[in-house]
Amino acid sequence: MKATMQHPDDVRAYLGRLYAESGRQWACRATTPAAFGVWQGEARDAFRDLLGLSLIEAQGGRVEPRVEWADGVEDLGQYTRQRGWLDTEPAVRTSFWCLRPKGQGPFPLAVTPHGHENGDIYAGVTDADGQQRMVDEDRDVAVQAARRGFLAIAPATRGIGGNPSSFRVTDIGKRHGGRDCVCHNWQVAAVGRSALGERVWDLLRILDWALALPEVTGPTLMLGNSGGGMATAHAAACDRRIDIAVPCCAFNNYMSPAGTLRHCPCNAVPGLLAFGEFWDVAGLLAPRPLLTVNGRHDGLHPTDEVDAAVARLAKIYAAAGAEGRYEHRYGEAGHRFYADIMWPWIEAHREKLQP
Repeated sequence: MKATMQHPDDVRAYLGRLYAESGRQWACRATTPAAFGVWQGEARDAFRDLLGLSLIEAQGGRVEPRVEWADGVEDLGQYTRQRGWLDTEPAVRTSFWCLRPKGQGPFPLAVTPHGHENGDIYAGVTDADGQQRMVDEDRDVAVQAARRGFLAIAPATRGIGGNPSSFRVTDIGKRHGGRDCVCHNWQVAAVGRSALGERVWDLLRILDWALALPEVTGPTLMLGNSGGGMATAHAAACDRRIDIAVPCCAFNNYMSPAGTLRHCPCNAVPGLLAFGEFWDVAGLLAPRPLLTVNGRHDGLHPTDEVDAAVARLAKIYAAAGAEGRYEHRYGEAGHRFYADIMWPWIEAHREKLQP
């Protein structure tokens, strides 16, 4: 939607009342580290409940981490690649690629959730048509991680129609324009869940399994683009085991000043703006290192809105006494990864976190 487009005056007044900042119960209003700590402890629990994590568990969601491996391990020089499947709740199997560096380890862990695309490309698996895009837009982010010594897990994001390996409720009734991601969110919202909460749940169950591997130690990194960036930021808000987070082409406001959603409706969570805005949720990561990256020419996220969101988040990190641990950078293109921005920053903070 163009920035110049506006709702009629009566609709704007209605939305303005609904989205008023005064109605955000868990907005971070702390100005000191002590006040921030009190807010964060209470707000994180409330946010986990809002996403439906407690509900998923109450519905029998937690299962013993168990992985089934595909036959055959590909030797790709610096690393190996193998497909696996992890049960993340009853009858839900999450497909993933595991990229393991050569050597005995120990290895730090990188988890790379994807957005509205076939996430196999993160692991370097794509057809001839996708090869150039993978190279031009730095899409093989799990490969990049493995080459830098991370044991990389590239999972299939739940509810995404663009990935044939994703577990999802498909739009068989054609009530959602064929958009499986939106269909999935509505189907689970009927019982109090959210697709975003389920994606976070899957990522946390992946951490349960991967962090128990004997060859994994050291800082845990999570990074993803677009919907994968949304999953990254919200998972890291919920779980302190994620030491470094890099959501790319995702951070902005949830709701634009014009009253338009800035993210796919599959990321909508009932009550989210009554909790807070995106900067309040991202503030739950502090004081852990957080890099938000956006494309300067990404039409989904106008730079003036991004800049305003960045300023609000920086203020929260300052209240936490962690000013130097949050940064925002722009890449000079669109809705994609920016390896030249991400990896130097990741490596610098990884070194600081090494035991």
